[in-house]
Amino acid sequence: MSLWRSVQMAWRALSHNKGRAFLTMLGVIIGVSAVIMMLSIGAGTQLSVTSRIEGLGTNLLMVSPSRIREGNIATGNASGSLTIADADALREVAGVAMSVPITSRGCQLIAGSLNTNSQVIGTTVDYPATLNVSVEQGIFFNQNEIDRWDKVIVLGPTVAETLFPDGSALGKTVQVVSNQTKGFFRVIGILASKGGSGFNNQDDQAIIPITTAQKLIFGSKTLSGIDLQVTSSDQMDQVTTLATDTLRRRHNIATGKTSDFTILNQEEMLGTLSSVIGTFTTLLAGIAGISLLVGGIGIMNIMLVSVSERTREIGLRKAIGARSSTITTQFLVEAIMLSVVGGALGIVLGYVGSTLIGWLGGLTTLVDTNSVLLGFIFSLAVGVFFGYYPARRAASLNPIDALRYE
Repeated sequence: MSLWRSVQMAWRALSHNKGRAFLTMLGVIIGVSAVIMMLSIGAGTQLSVTSRIEGLGTNLLMVSPSRIREGNIATGNASGSLTIADADALREVAGVAMSVPITSRGCQLIAGSLNTNSQVIGTTVDYPATLNVSVEQGIFFNQNEIDRWDKVIVLGPTVAETLFPDGSALGKTVQVVSNQTKGFFRVIGILASKGGSGFNNQDDQAIIPITTAQKLIFGSKTLSGIDLQVTSSDQMDQVTTLATDTLRRRHNIATGKTSDFTILNQEEMLGTLSSVIGTFTTLLAGIAGISLLVGGIGIMNIMLVSVSERTREIGLRKAIGARSSTITTQFLVEAIMLSVVGGALGIVLGYVGSTLIGWLGGLTTLVDTNSVLLGFIFSLAVGVFFGYYPARRAASLNPIDALRYE
């Protein structure tokens, strides 16, 4: 019997029990769709993180505070290891084009009856050029405003739209509240959108002079980090070494002791985040794949029931000359058809689900060819693996015993 004939017979057999066939496929449908959705979230997140890091600027080194460790014990205060004086010293390092001190904190921003919680960044005039930020409306603050501790603020587009939905924010007043400290700021600029959503959204931030942030709002002289723009990408390693030596010397860190800061470049940060996201995505996809295993067990169960129900048919076919391989092929094709059709429906559901997650959840999702292909291959493998035993059991029936079966 030809393979096409086996497909026709399998389709006819499944059509007699449409409800049972659908319920059998449901495990595969849910499994494949869950795997595709998890992979799409992981791929989308990785794409979003990559674009954000690349959008920070070129040839960028990020210096951040870290705790000093004595053996396995962390000592020292991570938030107090970097200062503006460190940023000034790093500006003198050979190969450093710009050194930008940054202090940041989550604050509440209030305008009239509207408010939002956003990241408020205190920094200097070199921030836009170093971090690849541009002002779409208005201006960025200047050095005189930094020296005078002026209460001026540049809003990200998300913040501006949230606080001033009915008009331009330029010239308006925004209240910044940080713990028990608050102040009224005049809006002088709106940043151009860089896209993104969710955690660390670059559009959901506000920027103020670093002196105003430290002395009037945050009440702290320490920095959250220092961003260094290196003159050439060829000098990244050299500048990293020189900057490390400079800070260790300034912080009086003895040879053999751990630094109270870390320096990362974009490639290292991207590699670390990509590795973490990849591991997390694989874990989620593996958990989702368990439902595929459950779906496969369901297919095996229904095929065994089908063999029992059609025992006399099998005996009759073998009595008139059907070979064991023919019987095996027939039942194996039925199992594969259940899993493949379920896989196809799961792919469609996974694509729709990924789109809805991106639309309703504000996440970046990406359904690529590899995830679709992986879902299809898994569903096919489930059909072959879990359909083989019932098919072999049907083929091994003795024709005489099968014909006597009630």
